[in-house]
Amino acid sequence: MSAGKSATKQGLGAPAGMASGPPPLRRRDFLRLLSSGPALSSLARLRAVPAPAPTDAATGTFFSEREREILAAVVERMVDTGEPSAPAVRETGTLATIDRLVGSLDAEVSSPLRPLLLLLEWAPPLFDLRFSRFTALGPAEQDAHLEGWRRSRLGFRRRAFYALRNLAFLGYWTQEETWPLIGYAGPLLRAGPPPGAGAPP
Repeated sequence: MSAGKSATKQGLGAPAGMASGPPPLRRRDFLRLLSSGPALSSLARLRAVPAPAPTDAATGTFFSEREREILAAVVERMVDTGEPSAPAVRETGTLATIDRLVGSLDAEVSSPLRPLLLLLEWAPPLFDLRFSRFTALGPAEQDAHLEGWRRSRLGFRRRAFYALRNLAFLGYWTQEETWPLIGYAGPLLRAGPPPGAGAPP
């Protein structure tokens, strides 16, 4: 078997001339992704409000460092408002909040996310004939690529888009620093010690 055929059989590798990045998506993972519609739909409909993670929270445990970089690039485009005063995604607890939320879900629901991020990273040459990784594209090119997922004739790509967008919104807009952008003053009752706590008996 030739080297080219062997690489094709093992996974969806990087196109020639492209910089190396995360490991190629294995064919088995790709086929699983195509059948992950119910899980992606559940993620797109998720309404649980995660507890915001602190800005300096330690690296999460669900996503790897490289997957978090891809996720950060996706979230940055999903929540972009064009407002100069908008807090930068990486300067808030957004990614840690998403990691915490996803890690709390059933494995059947969360399992498509890691291979999905790898697929999205290498998707520009597959779907747009653009020989670049997603994270290496400029903002406008990233927006155009994500719009292709949203408008795709493939149901899998559309469900994946809305799953990622919902997680981006849940992660970003639960950060207190973002609330002024939407005119939200915060909860009337903030978390704190119960009445009488610390009072003398």
